[in-house]
Amino acid sequence: MLWLPLVIGAGIVLTVFQAQLREEQPAWAVVVGLSFVTVIFLALMPQFTSAFGAITALAREAQVSALYLNPVLKTIGVAYLTSFGVQISREAGEEAISGIIELAGKLVILVIALPLLQAILHTLFGILGV
Repeated sequence: MLWLPLVIGAGIVLTVFQAQLREEQPAWAVVVGLSFVTVIFLALMPQFTSAFGAITALAREAQVSALYLNPVLKTIGVAYLTSFGVQISREAGEEAISGIIELAGKLVILVIALPLLQAILHTLFGILGV
């Protein structure tokens, strides 16, 4: 948890720096922003790994099938990556590209969720005797 104030502080400092840089060198402002986000994302990977490990352990303890857990974890990962891509595109002023990235992320999430939806409906139909 000690990393959060560091990320927030660095983000605020970079935001002030970015405001000045964007006026003088807009292309470099995008590169600096992308670099910051990439470094922080990579630095937070152990936190993501730890969180996914804890969720997996809880699911194993609760005897939740991987059939149900895997789509949830994949969806979380796709949502984070999509959000990352959308924000970078918006930072660069490319709304159309960010919209397509967002649409692609939603489509991937839908495809990931289909087997889970099938299993739920199959179970429901079995209970109802349909």
